[in-house]
Amino acid sequence: MRPLLLLLGLPDLPLPEFLIFLGFAAGCALLVGWIADGILGEHGFGIIPNAVILVGGAVIGAILWRRLGYVVIANRQMATAIAAAAAGILTLVVGGVAKRVI
Repeated sequence: MRPLLLLLGLPDLPLPEFLIFLGFAAGCALLVGWIADGILGEHGFGIIPNAVILVGGAVIGAILWRRLGYVVIANRQMATAIAAAAAGILTLVVGGVAKRVI
């Protein structure tokens, strides 16, 4: 688990702090899933599936961004966070369009 966290640009935390971080991240994911469900309406997947799709896309986007190594702004963590957010949103939008078409 430690190499994945470091690959995503997250600090190596002790267990209690890591659990607090996971709780905060899960709460934020559910909040964003709820907002996405409101925006997508009937073309969404529901609050929890939206959150899972967003987080999955964000993790994959962050890993790909780190692997590519592009330097867009001086702060690498900020660039990775922006790429992860964009990848998560793009994944959810593509899923919503695919659900509408199929």
